[in-house]
Amino acid sequence: MVSRTAIYFVETGKSKPSMETLKLIAERTGRPLDFFLSRPSTMEARSSTGTVEVERLLATNNLTDTLALGQAKLETERDPEIIARLKHLLATAHLRLAQPVEGRRLAAAARAHFEQSGDLLMTAECLGSEATAAYLMQDPGALELAKGALATCRSLKPVPRMTESRLLAILGTVYSINQDWQAAIDCLEQATTAGEVVQDLRRLSLLYSNLSWAYQEIGKFNEAAQFAQRALTIHETLNDRLSLARSENNLGLLYFKRGQLALALEHVGRSLRLFEEAGVEVGKANVLLSLCELHLARPDFDSARRYAVEALAVATTVSEPANVAEAHVWLGRVAAAQQDDSTADAEFMMALEALERLGVRERLLRSHVLYAEILESRGDLSSANRHLRRAIAVSQGAHAKPESEESRTASA
Repeated sequence: MVSRTAIYFVETGKSKPSMETLKLIAERTGRPLDFFLSRPSTMEARSSTGTVEVERLLATNNLTDTLALGQAKLETERDPEIIARLKHLLATAHLRLAQPVEGRRLAAAARAHFEQSGDLLMTAECLGSEATAAYLMQDPGALELAKGALATCRSLKPVPRMTESRLLAILGTVYSINQDWQAAIDCLEQATTAGEVVQDLRRLSLLYSNLSWAYQEIGKFNEAAQFAQRALTIHETLNDRLSLARSENNLGLLYFKRGQLALALEHVGRSLRLFEEAGVEVGKANVLLSLCELHLARPDFDSARRYAVEALAVATTVSEPANVAEAHVWLGRVAAAQQDDSTADAEFMMALEALERLGVRERLLRSHVLYAEILESRGDLSSANRHLRRAIAVSQGAHAKPESEESRTASA
């Protein structure tokens, strides 16, 4: 095992390790071997004005100090290479704080430099950060960004395994958000294999959390529970409050699917409190929609509607279009449960039109099926069959026409 301190000494030119140690460090950092073999004078220059201290703060999840020091260095730095690396580090910190707009801007700016300089490894890393920002913003372009990042990484010979693992995890998360569960599981399991023994505990916890979510959705509850508990343990150890909040929400939904409503409410309620304590709005709508689902099951229609309305407001404010559509689905479900057919129809139409615009196939398919079930339950078999046909068309990759031309369920 090579310590982080040893890596810093090599990166800054203060140590001359053996070739075997250099190979280990290259594997650990995901950088090409020649990065550590060329231009020692350049490395020494980086020692005084480089990124080592910012990297250390980020590695210990000291995000406030990471942003403060990184921004201060940006204001005085003149080396374009160091500026680009600082922007990449700052982007990572912003993303961990659920600040995707600024994170995406910085990652894109860093990528422009690395593309121009021909640094494919850092180009891939930046594309991964842009994909992360995009999925936090519920931008459908996240999938292509994540695929592009992974393809760029895999074009390197040898393939940097730790970077490949990170990018597989990002791609798996995007598939999860798109509700393509088997593709998500395939990527996430490849991520654990690519990284072999994953040394970054925070990343390992996110892998566990996303695997729990995906296994839950395909009905493998035992596997889901095991991964959820592993994720929670690491989140608690690292005091990663936002990741803990997301995992609490997922665990609550898992308990709900196992018929344990009281435990579900306890965990999802804790998730909401963690979001509120952190003052973070990005992703909060997911938790509010979970609470809508749980209260609808009780049934407590007033509370269910209140949480869906609040989720709609939050998702609109932070520009989460899939969650906006999801909120309309749940408002439609609450209305249907109260036999308010006109409101249910209006809400589902808004949801389906929004999902059609977004082009999120799995979510659109599931929403058509759900609406068909509601229409069938009220005796409108003709309309129910029409939506089932549209669901089949979506599943086959056909373009579904908006309802006006013919006569969710995205909890990311």
